[in-house]
Amino acid sequence: MLSELGALVRRFLDGDRSVADRLAEVGFIERGEPLTRSYILYKALKSGINVSSYLRRLEWREFEEFIRYVFSEFGYNVVANIRLECDRGAEFDIVAWSRDVAFVVEAKKWRAGGGRWDEIARIHLQKVTMCLHKLLAFSPSVVPLVVTSTDTSFISRGVPVVPAWKIGNFLASFDHFKDQITILR
Repeated sequence: MLSELGALVRRFLDGDRSVADRLAEVGFIERGEPLTRSYILYKALKSGINVSSYLRRLEWREFEEFIRYVFSEFGYNVVANIRLECDRGAEFDIVAWSRDVAFVVEAKKWRAGGGRWDEIARIHLQKVTMCLHKLLAFSPSVVPLVVTSTDTSFISRGVPVVPAWKIGNFLASFDHFKDQITILR
């Protein structure tokens, strides 16, 4: 069944909207759910389909929307493209927050990051720190997070760099990482 679903998802992502009816017939989506590429990919992830190679088919806005769906699934409130005036202007791709923590996400839909991940993490941490006084309005703890479309997964300067299809795993095991990552208060 997963292989059939995977093939249907691939066809949908490649632009074949006619498979939407079949996805509904097999119970993958329900009538009224969004028929967007990011939502279908999110549903595929939720169904246990390995979506890592499918992310390449998304445009950067769809990639960010996919990330927002995953955070929402875990009960987070989510906003996108937040512009804050701190010492100078700063924009954040996604802020996902709960009563306890706000994740400030830098989304990078790249084919590869090479040696730039440390630089991306450093700059993101600086931006989050610069705007911390405003970001604390979301939650009492703020965590800078880089989410990528690549297989890259590590912690740089206390900033987690996580593949988009592993956000759920990261969130589920967040308590185990707390001593390794930067949590700003």
